[in-house]
Amino acid sequence: MAETKKKGRLFDLPETKGSFQLKGVVTETEKDKAYEEKKTKTNKEMRREKFGVIYEDGKTLRVNMQGTEQEFVYFSKRSEKKGEKGETVKVPWADRFSYNREGFRLIGKTIGVKKKIDSDGKSVNDSKVLVEFDACKEVHENLKDGASVFIKGNLDYSSFLDDKGNKIQSTKLVPNQISLCSEVKFDDENYKQQNDFNQVIIFIGIDHEKENDKPTGRFVVAAKVVTYNTIEDVEFIIENKDLANKFRKSLKPYNAIKVSGRVVSSTKTEIVTDEDDNWGEEDAIEKVSAPNKREFIITGAKGSTVDKELYTEANVTEAMSKIAQANKAENDFGGDTSGDDWVEANLDSDNDEDEAW
Repeated sequence: MAETKKKGRLFDLPETKGSFQLKGVVTETEKDKAYEEKKTKTNKEMRREKFGVIYEDGKTLRVNMQGTEQEFVYFSKRSEKKGEKGETVKVPWADRFSYNREGFRLIGKTIGVKKKIDSDGKSVNDSKVLVEFDACKEVHENLKDGASVFIKGNLDYSSFLDDKGNKIQSTKLVPNQISLCSEVKFDDENYKQQNDFNQVIIFIGIDHEKENDKPTGRFVVAAKVVTYNTIEDVEFIIENKDLANKFRKSLKPYNAIKVSGRVVSSTKTEIVTDEDDNWGEEDAIEKVSAPNKREFIITGAKGSTVDKELYTEANVTEAMSKIAQANKAENDFGGDTSGDDWVEANLDSDNDEDEAW
């Protein structure tokens, strides 16, 4: 998520954390809107960067970064004593590049998207720690199509209403680290694909996946995730029947569990019949209806992470009710967004991580 100021939290349920790692070849850096600079509603500068990573021939996942200028940034120093908390200091925004206190490191993104020659004469990544606002520009200016990269980051869940009032769920891959790596060659027998994720979920249920009312052989896990501000409905896929049965037998609604697996991009097609041509047989044209459908395929889970007490139907429902009431009050009365730029973190309310942009 962008490094934005947060409102007071409406509920006290712990967040369910999720992360990913991805290796592949950069693409789509020259696309329209790959990089944007805008003004927020409170007239602050905002930057956004997005690009694709080909992790397998013909398969692309997209990552997103977004940052807004802030009043302060934060530097931290680890404690020299094991088990003790380190020290964090608040530094004015204008001093984020010049602040230099021994042992203190900026809290931000690790970006190494260009090379430099080190003291030994070797070519190494010119790695920098930057707040997301500056990281967007660093990536835009230096990362080009064809570069091989390794990326680690967090899964960012949100939702919004489209122009028809339908609720749209969005999951973004938000990097914490982007580093150039050795050349990725998909045809190399030693190449190891990396498009992995893990996520703590609140299990709700599992059922057969169906298309046209017929089972596909896969299973859909319905779950919830808790972010700082919201509780979102999410779905995951299980392809292994034995694993699906384990979930069904071992988990009850509102049990929490840490799952892991692969993030994949698949192309969905539909058959469109041309009914305008009466000269002969109908022409069935295969047409792409959803160019990039991202799925999170669960391949494993840790039984030791199952928590049967932390989340309950009652406390989750109560938290969701508070969120709904707050959203209604803001919609009814406009809300006070003064100084609270987090409400503008998604200026376009788009879901373009799944589009062919």
